[in-house]
Amino acid sequence: MKKERHKSVLIIILCAAVILLAGVVYSVCTCQRISAESEVPLRQVYVLTAVIGVCAVLVLAALILIVCIVHSNKESASQNETDLRYRETLFSLLAQNTDYIFILFSPESFEAEYITPNIERVIGLKPEMIRKDIRKIACVLLNDISVLSDEILLHIPQGGCWQGEREMLHYKTGERRWYQEMLYRITVEGTEKCIMILSDCMEEHQLKETLENALSAAEAANRAKSNFLSNMSHDIRTPMNAIVGFTMLLGKDADQPEKVREYTRKITASSQHLLSLINDVLDMSKIESGKTTLSIAEFSMPELLENISNIILPQARAKEQKFEMHVTDQIPEILLGDALRVNQILINLLSNSVKYTQEGGWIQFDIRRLSQLASGSVRIRFEVSDNGIGMSESFLEKIFDPFAREVNSTVNQVQGTGLGMPITKSIVELMGGTIQVRSRQGEGSVFTVEMEFAVPEQDRDKEFWTRNAISRALVVDDEEDICQMIQTIMEDTGVDVEYATSGYTAIEMVRKAREEEKDYHVILLDWKMPDLNGVETARRIRACVGQEVPILILTSYDWSEIEEEAREAGINAFMPKPFFVSTFVRAVRGALEQGKSDEPKKDDRKDILDGLHFLVAEDNELNAEILCELLNMGGADWELASNGQEAVDLFGSSEDGHFDMILMDVQMPVMNGYDATRLIRGSGHPQAETIPIIAMTANAFAEDVKNAIEAGMNDHVAKPVDMDVLRSTLKKYRNR
Repeated sequence: MKKERHKSVLIIILCAAVILLAGVVYSVCTCQRISAESEVPLRQVYVLTAVIGVCAVLVLAALILIVCIVHSNKESASQNETDLRYRETLFSLLAQNTDYIFILFSPESFEAEYITPNIERVIGLKPEMIRKDIRKIACVLLNDISVLSDEILLHIPQGGCWQGEREMLHYKTGERRWYQEMLYRITVEGTEKCIMILSDCMEEHQLKETLENALSAAEAANRAKSNFLSNMSHDIRTPMNAIVGFTMLLGKDADQPEKVREYTRKITASSQHLLSLINDVLDMSKIESGKTTLSIAEFSMPELLENISNIILPQARAKEQKFEMHVTDQIPEILLGDALRVNQILINLLSNSVKYTQEGGWIQFDIRRLSQLASGSVRIRFEVSDNGIGMSESFLEKIFDPFAREVNSTVNQVQGTGLGMPITKSIVELMGGTIQVRSRQGEGSVFTVEMEFAVPEQDRDKEFWTRNAISRALVVDDEEDICQMIQTIMEDTGVDVEYATSGYTAIEMVRKAREEEKDYHVILLDWKMPDLNGVETARRIRACVGQEVPILILTSYDWSEIEEEAREAGINAFMPKPFFVSTFVRAVRGALEQGKSDEPKKDDRKDILDGLHFLVAEDNELNAEILCELLNMGGADWELASNGQEAVDLFGSSEDGHFDMILMDVQMPVMNGYDATRLIRGSGHPQAETIPIIAMTANAFAEDVKNAIEAGMNDHVAKPVDMDVLRSTLKKYRNR
């Protein structure tokens, strides 16, 4: 368009030039004619003609200038009009696609002169609703006009701005959203105007809240970690001080055996406590890094509960506490799950109950089967309750936070990291379960864990009862529910179970059965009954039936205090509560085999290590020296390999039966323990597939146990080596 306008002006100028040239030619010709017809000199005529021509040129130039100015003004006006249309289009487009509302209004009447059309989308109001008085925005959405009052406007200087942020209701949706408000005071052509800008800042507000919460959480975490480091400094230094101090005393009193034994006992206890602190910290670190995995396999619920009882009972007995375990429903004996993790969860909860319950208190462990959610699975509730010191309501809110510990005079005397509960909760949730806690200060606590397990198909050993001619059994317990539960559990074994709820009734039933020649083939007695306890009941029954009928004690208590008396009364074996068929089978089998052979079993030697020949793979000289000396103390001998390759070579060159077992470290130079085990298993040696290989390593997580088993090892013992744990492990594989 601009080029066309320039072209038009050029054409006008050319036309004017042609006209001017024609005028000059015409003037010359006219001058010559006038000079010829008149007596006026030609020179004068030329001068007059020149003056007229100059005037014509000036007039023509003025005309051309006027034409150019008119064209330029038209072009400028057209450009301004185009720019205005562009700006209006752009502003309208921006207003429709942003969350900013612009309102131009009079500060005197509050009447709107312009409102962007996006107001209905952003706040739900139509422009007509507020055009006469924009204060209706605040009235409708806030029931408050303070934001647009005269007083507020008066405090805004000319050319200045006021801004704020508040929560308002969207008129159409009723949703509460955050909006930013800005008021500008301006002058337009000498008249005061105000511009109000409203913008939806919900996302920014939420982001701000998120950042503030994150900052608060980070600050809380930093405070918690600072407290943790403070607590850990104290808790780690306490056992370390004992270890260092008693080590010094050992050198001083080395010639006094009694003191040496006492010092070593205290060093061992302090070392175990220090190890538990380190394990908690490492376990929490692994959980937070997301590297914790589950090892799903079949496990025996009776064995799991028995192991837990064996750990917790001595702890409770040391504080003269009463510990009871109850199964109130029929629980499948074989389940699919991570037994190590389940054991860790329950030991954490029960150990805490023992730790935070006063001497003479009680701890109760209840196992209940919940409704089945799907075929082939079972949901089990584990509940640990006590009458200990309890927890405050404020601490209950953060009990599962890492490093959190309640601060009071009682708790401060109990050492710990504050990581046990976070670790427990993380593992429970990893297994798809839930954990809850109820507690009142001074009244005790109740922890409830619910987890679901798959139930594999298992055939019970029905032939055991037929093979041993056991078809009738008598159960004696003062709690009838327990008797009925045992009846139900034994239904598909082919054994007819009768029960009595008192010792006197049981004695009478045994006498009557003998008279009718329908003797019971096995008798199961509760230990603690109100009228006649299990031991005395057994003594009187034994007098009636002789020695051929197995009599067993079923109890949730530590039977060591009555074992000697019970044996003298004729008790053949002890069974821990809760009742499981597999446990019952094992106990009855042991009772039936009792006394069949007087030859001592090899496993009953003074020390399980006696006579064994080990291949020990250990690269650390100090660790190797300690381990080999411990083996020597147990009567074993050994050959040492300083890396995995040496272990493979020593085993490969040995004769069949030369080594009884291999103790394999994992992290070693040249070749690690995993690779060495794989080479040994595939070596073709006569013992390659049968020799027990035990991992002995500081890699003590569940994943490390899994890796050891997958590499071909039989079992795993964590460092530092606990000889009781080692002996218990080796017992499973000796003379296998």
